Amino acid sequence: MSWRLLRHRFVAVPLALVALVAAWNVYIAFNDHGILEGQVLDRAGKPVAGATVIFFERNFIYYQEKVRTTTDAKGDFRFTGLAVHIGQLEATTDDGRRSDRRQVRLWFRAQDTEVAPLIVERRG
Repeated sequence: MSWRLLRHRFVAVPLALVALVAAWNVYIAFNDHGILEGQVLDRAGKPVAGATVIFFERNFIYYQEKVRTTTDAKGDFRFTGLAVHIGQLEATTDDGRRSDRRQVRLWFRAQDTEVAPLIVERRG
């Protein structure tokens, strides 16, 4: 009798929703360190060492610079402790090359994520 009751839609659907919410919260608990990482490449696909990567945080009206970092020898960058939902990334080099600003939208606050490479090039 109890198995039959568990298969009833008025019981099974709420139980499935509870399981889904629990799984989502476990996922968040293991992926909410605020790590944002990626790579800066040139037009030819080669890593750009020493590029400055800027993260802009959105406030009510505009984006303002929150933090910046420098790429390593492989062109990799990493931000930690970002507790935001929406932001933008931009890379610049000492010789004047820069990337387009890339929108970063996260599913939840401080989500760990890896972004597609930022491509730096000369602007006209």
